[in-house]
Amino acid sequence: MHSVTTISRQSRASGILRPAFTLVELLVVIAIIGTLVGLLLPAVQAAREAARLATCQNKLSQLSKGCLNYESARGMYPPAFTDVAFVNPNNTYIGQIYNTSTGQTGQSSFGTMPWTVRILPFIEDTQRYTKFRQDSPFGGDYGNYPAGTGGGNKAQAYTPNNAYQCPSHKNSLPATPNTDYFGVSGGGQNTGSIPAGKKPSDGYPWFLRNTDYYYDNGVIVINGTVGTNGILDGTSKQFMVAETRYQFTYESEVAWDAATSGSFGVGRVSRPSWAGTGRNLWGGFVGSTAGAAVNGINTSDFVDTSAAPASGCGTTICASEQQRTFGSYHPGGCNIGFADGSVQFVSQTIDINLYRRLGSRADGNAGGYNP
Repeated sequence: MHSVTTISRQSRASGILRPAFTLVELLVVIAIIGTLVGLLLPAVQAAREAARLATCQNKLSQLSKGCLNYESARGMYPPAFTDVAFVNPNNTYIGQIYNTSTGQTGQSSFGTMPWTVRILPFIEDTQRYTKFRQDSPFGGDYGNYPAGTGGGNKAQAYTPNNAYQCPSHKNSLPATPNTDYFGVSGGGQNTGSIPAGKKPSDGYPWFLRNTDYYYDNGVIVINGTVGTNGILDGTSKQFMVAETRYQFTYESEVAWDAATSGSFGVGRVSRPSWAGTGRNLWGGFVGSTAGAAVNGINTSDFVDTSAAPASGCGTTICASEQQRTFGSYHPGGCNIGFADGSVQFVSQTIDINLYRRLGSRADGNAGGYNP
């Protein structure tokens, strides 16, 4: 009986006792959980970026289709923008534009309605389109125009349009009126001068002033229009609208002005926008919704459009980078819409010569992009 009683007490005692974790075991468990979270977090981030990439591609697809619908209705793709010297029978203001540098009228300082506004009725945004005025310029220092000529488009140009913003671009904020999509005006050589006898069809800009470059051998061209019959290389082999992360913002201009001790001149330029065209810059003007396939994708060090460039490059150099460099915050490349309406993610490692040829509509090379 005594032995039985002893066993019973031991059983009850052992039933009451609970095993406990040691400090080492607890640390091991915490380490395992941390490792699992560390493995899972990149996957979650990758999934989120994949979703943002898909959203960006969908937006670019809608803009590309808008350009195609415009071409179907007008017989031409929308021009990047035009100036007063260019006569376009379709939806273009022809009149006197005030030059803020000289105080004179009749000079072509800033452009008229850009492609981003022209296609609004073709992407189901007629309501916004009707708020713009064709008898007022787009871009420039709106406030310095004579009464009745410059202020008509300022409020709308500075009203953000989410259709032109990529969700992966950290500075494309709800209150920022920028665009992450530029019309492709051409493609070709990166040159500091235009050699004698060379034409845009040879891959050279048609206009070069200071460091402002203009190519018109693409689809969305400045002071001109292109139809499908002008794309000799084939619409499926021609860039039309490309993603960019390099458009200036008002914040970057302020930062540049501070970095250059006031020489950038924020007071005489306007905030770039998705509805802008050109702005005065030391006698030239920078197209703010169009660019060309010249520099490789994502090659600019201008990575933060709310600040001055990290390398401290000159403002005119950075202006030319905006015109000649496409890119995105998607890893490894950027989205580009082709003239047939398709959208592809183009790698930043694409052969530079092929890349430039895909920006040119009639370079004689029928090769396409095969990722």
